[in-house]
Amino acid sequence: MKRFFCLVITGLLVTTLTAGCGWHLRGTGSVDNVSSVHISSQGRFNDFYEALSRSLQANDITVVKNATDAQYNIVILDQKYSRKTATVSVTVRVSEYQLTEEVTIMILAANGQPLLQRTTLSTERFFDFDENDVQSKEDEANLLRREMRSDLIRQIISRLNAVANRSTTVPGPDATEG
Repeated sequence: MKRFFCLVITGLLVTTLTAGCGWHLRGTGSVDNVSSVHISSQGRFNDFYEALSRSLQANDITVVKNATDAQYNIVILDQKYSRKTATVSVTVRVSEYQLTEEVTIMILAANGQPLLQRTTLSTERFFDFDENDVQSKEDEANLLRREMRSDLIRQIISRLNAVANRSTTVPGPDATEG
């Protein structure tokens, strides 16, 4: 019984400390001042587009089909993925790969005004390669690629949040000087 109370008190203490320091799970932040977004992309229904759309909807942002109905327009200009040899073993065989994923975006206001100029976001990961276990290493590379895609989506949503907060705090051209 005494052990149970010690565990409960320890659990409460850890919870209080982590909540008090501002720590939270990644991706649980909210996006303020954004109600609807249109995503412009050449590969309109590829994995990246679908994942971005789901993440925006998870943040209570409506993804609309028509750019004129949206508050903001995220334009995906380019998306690249590369896999390069990072290191080789003494037998001159690949022992580590470097994976890089980049996406180039712009964010436009409803009226077409650029709020975020052409910006390239990137992320990279390294993973050990074992030629004796190719299938599991390919599965690992695919998992890393999904994580990289999620990281890029978090970066896009962060930029969208910054643009939305900046555009609501900066006086527009109609503001009168006092």
